[in-house]
Amino acid sequence: MRAARFLVASCVFAFSTSCGPAATPPPTVASPVPEGHVRIVVGGDSRDDSAHVLPWAFREAKARGASAFLFLGDMELTPSFDAHFRRELDELQGVPFYPTLGNHEVKLIGAFSLGQAAAEKKFRENFLGTKYTPVKSALADRVVYSVNLPGHVHFVALDNVTQAGFGKDQLAWLEKDLDDARGDPDVRHVFVGMHKPLAHNGASAHGMDEDGKIGEDDSAAALAMFQRARVELILASHVHQFIRFEQGGIRSYITGGLGAPLNRAGPDHAFHHFLVVDVAGDRVDVEVLRFDGKPSLEPDNVSPSAPDD
Repeated sequence: MRAARFLVASCVFAFSTSCGPAATPPPTVASPVPEGHVRIVVGGDSRDDSAHVLPWAFREAKARGASAFLFLGDMELTPSFDAHFRRELDELQGVPFYPTLGNHEVKLIGAFSLGQAAAEKKFRENFLGTKYTPVKSALADRVVYSVNLPGHVHFVALDNVTQAGFGKDQLAWLEKDLDDARGDPDVRHVFVGMHKPLAHNGASAHGMDEDGKIGEDDSAAALAMFQRARVELILASHVHQFIRFEQGGIRSYITGGLGAPLNRAGPDHAFHHFLVVDVAGDRVDVEVLRFDGKPSLEPDNVSPSAPDD
């Protein structure tokens, strides 16, 4: 159903490497979690999923013993289709699901702000405070929350799509949340997820740079908080490829490979995938699992690429 629904839309609305027939998903491979490890799966951008990457990723998360699935936004092409995504959560079979808000969740075809407040409210009703996602937003008009996960991981989900930048209320909440997390003896690792990458990341200008001075200033303010709180991973999507880099000395990933049309970044970056994060004591390892089964490269940096959303 997903392939038929969005194949034409993929060709019209996105920078895509191909618009051919749907690919056959590879078989799911069980991979037990090593003793003493906790596994977390991370990915984003599943809109227009003609290859069925998303259900494969959900099945893989279950088979690989994931304790949580962190989703970084853009479930479907436009907000009215999010109910289809909700049904696909059954593939996770009990793995907790923690979403961040993408621009396609609140804007028509990801670009037009028609009924944005209603779409954001509907998203919260559909995806927060459920059996899949046992959390609620800390702010009434945003999808902003934090949760302690297995492995002594504190995960913070931020909203940088319903306004330019993060906004004063969200930054104030973020500062307090990070302070509280670092004062919690049960927290050893802090991960932060958002849809659009921070501005001036050196990897792609298709992020909060596009919000102008507000986006740049809020990015700088958030990054300073991340540094003070010793955040270990900054996770974003929005760019339909894989990029690994460091920002402010913090390991950072752009992972927009859960089925959205790939941009024209070349085979080392533009491939469907998700991240497997293994936490063991003080160690955090990140593996890139490609949809096509090929070995993955993890470049430290890449020049800004053609925009997609």
